[in-house]
Amino acid sequence: MGFGNILTQVLQQGMGGASPTSGRLGNTVDSLNRSGTGIEGIFGQLQDVLRQKGVDTSGLTRSAGGMAERASDFMRKDQVGGMSGAQIGGIGAAAGALLGGGLGGAARGGAMAILGTLALTALRNAQAANAATAQPGARPDFSQGDLQTLVSEDTERLVLKSMISAAKADGNIDADEMKAIIGRISTDDITEDEKQFVLEEIRAPVDINALASEVQNQAQAAEVYAGALLAINADSEAERAYLQHLAQALGLDAATVIELHGMTGAPA
Repeated sequence: MGFGNILTQVLQQGMGGASPTSGRLGNTVDSLNRSGTGIEGIFGQLQDVLRQKGVDTSGLTRSAGGMAERASDFMRKDQVGGMSGAQIGGIGAAAGALLGGGLGGAARGGAMAILGTLALTALRNAQAANAATAQPGARPDFSQGDLQTLVSEDTERLVLKSMISAAKADGNIDADEMKAIIGRISTDDITEDEKQFVLEEIRAPVDINALASEVQNQAQAAEVYAGALLAINADSEAERAYLQHLAQALGLDAATVIELHGMTGAPA
């Protein structure tokens, strides 16, 4: 599952010198922590699915070796919103390990678990807000199929594709920098075909409808859109137009889009 390793490296380093990616991921962790009950449950369910797929997720809660040191350092220091990693909690510890660097199962699993939790939480909040009869704290149930989709290799590929496509919308992507990013990943973690996929995506024209046509459900759509939000500043007319077109193509309603923007700290 080399796409997950590439995605993790991109989340750690961003795409371009002014990339907001790591800061947006920090905002996401903060938002998830503040979103109320149910978040840890979603996160835990996604961890379970990852474990069933053979991904080592022990580093998300009980890190070992170098990742333990990064997680410990994260827990002691202020990270996002003036809160320490210890205050942020379990999701924050996973993000700390992820943002601290280092590839491997737990880091990759952390990336997908955080993005999946973001997607499901945004959908839950939007559906509760849209439902006239919703009770406080009400949230929709998500199927096992939704959970499996959110941490699949196909979704890793689609989120990566979404981030690259968004960065191309305003010419922010730096092909040489992307080559350097994937060049730092061990050949044991990705194949030449996966490297080539990234380079071809950088060169290919932006095709939002083709990207959206590969999405299987609303949970995956929300995760793909979140990837785009993490990749760009969303402060230019071209980027705002791209995101509007992407949301429409993915079939995301306004409430879900607003939730995703708010939780990642992206401009509305």
